[in-house]
Amino acid sequence: LGMAAPVAPLTLHCHNILAHAWVDLAGDGGQKFFDGVEPLLLEPRGRWAKAFGAALACTPSVICFQEVGLAEARALWASELAREYLVLGLVENAQTSGREPNGVCTLLRRGAMEPKYEHHALQLRGTTAASVVRCRRLGDTSDVLVVNCHLDWGSEGEAQAAELQLWIDEECRKNQAAVIWCGDFNVGPEAPLLQALVAVGYSDTFGFKPERASYCGARGKPHRLDYVLYKRPAQVAPQDAARADFLGMSPDGHVSLGRHSLLGGFRDISDILEQVGSDHAPMQASFQF
Repeated sequence: LGMAAPVAPLTLHCHNILAHAWVDLAGDGGQKFFDGVEPLLLEPRGRWAKAFGAALACTPSVICFQEVGLAEARALWASELAREYLVLGLVENAQTSGREPNGVCTLLRRGAMEPKYEHHALQLRGTTAASVVRCRRLGDTSDVLVVNCHLDWGSEGEAQAAELQLWIDEECRKNQAAVIWCGDFNVGPEAPLLQALVAVGYSDTFGFKPERASYCGARGKPHRLDYVLYKRPAQVAPQDAARADFLGMSPDGHVSLGRHSLLGGFRDISDILEQVGSDHAPMQASFQF
């Protein structure tokens, strides 16, 4: 009998795309909060084209978007992404101060991921949405849980992470799976929230390095808030197996960013808005398990 063909690495694109509901929170198109930013950079259709285009260009197996409002959801369904991906739907925050419902959305690439999947829509502490998808790469026999979240600031975010961790643990006890947990955690790399996750076996694809800045506020400097965590049996794919657009692991244990990665590579908010239409940089990584 011939050997089974190896299954391609799972490639992930994760991006907080800056919902227009937050840009326009004051009803002024963002001009007060984003003072000094060229108005054209805040125009939603142009920003969506950049964010969706960045995801489509690297053809990942899985896409995890945060800050998806009703406006972004409509634009997503009308975009080329909806042709190439199974859009699993908007998981809305149960409570929001935004101008319209918003939350997170996960997409699975047609022809790269098995069409059969389980999607769990969670409300962490009754407020903040998280999407958990049990799925498989096409031709694989092993499950992976893809967890997509946008946690709140401070102690509430810590409590949300703890609740989500317990849910993931229980789901894996029922049926084993690799875990990839990504999104906007709203904390720096040194935060107790992340230290607690390290203590139970999670690693950060990007090494918890603060210099790999992922976010820039309207009046601040770039810093790190976004992570792609994983837990064995998931592991970062070897560099020679990872595509050039995605992070991979070198033989000496160091990770190399994809050729188009913006982590730590933008000057200010105008720079990152110009490139990807958001105040957050997308993250790309490649996994095997």
